[in-house]
Amino acid sequence: MTRAPHLLFVSADPGLLNHWQRALDRCVTTTYSRLIDVPPPASSGDMVVWLDLSVPDIAAWTHPIWAKLLKTQQMKVVAASSNPNDNEAIQALDAGCAAYCHAFADAATLLQVKEVVQAGHVWIGPTLMQRLIHSAHRAAASSMPPQLDWGNGLTQREREVAVLAANGASNQDISRDCSISERTVKAHLSAVFDKLNLTDRLQLALRVHGIH
Repeated sequence: MTRAPHLLFVSADPGLLNHWQRALDRCVTTTYSRLIDVPPPASSGDMVVWLDLSVPDIAAWTHPIWAKLLKTQQMKVVAASSNPNDNEAIQALDAGCAAYCHAFADAATLLQVKEVVQAGHVWIGPTLMQRLIHSAHRAAASSMPPQLDWGNGLTQREREVAVLAANGASNQDISRDCSISERTVKAHLSAVFDKLNLTDRLQLALRVHGIH
């Protein structure tokens, strides 16, 4: 059985740390007030760093330190902002972060972020997902060759779930719209990723919309 990664919370805000602890209390956690205090990954297991972007002295995403931290397979970083914006999200994800989200998102969203990152995928919010899809579609529309059926090999239900996910729906949204449990949604998405040889929802969105 695969061991769940250790969670490290980095924030100087007691209220935010308390919010994360309540929402994500299913794993062992350690808290730090500065990013510089976070130890390097241990050989004994993986870790996910939930980073409050309001922590002082965080380097710009273009700084070489991020290439060293974020290219380590054993360490994943969830960038959390109290004032999120799409441009910062793109910079964080491009630097190698596994997720970018609102620091004070509701517990259900934070749990979804944790599960997606723990599964080895990248989590982004639905607004940014739509922006990336629309931008890529506009850039590729004029020169794109005809696409083969993106969903070859998928069942009708897997296609339905894939389309909803590709349009930014959360697992909870899909569960409600399809009248199935969130556990079943996860199983369908896992099957879709395997059958289409994809790793995350952004790749799925690009495939469904005929961009990749």
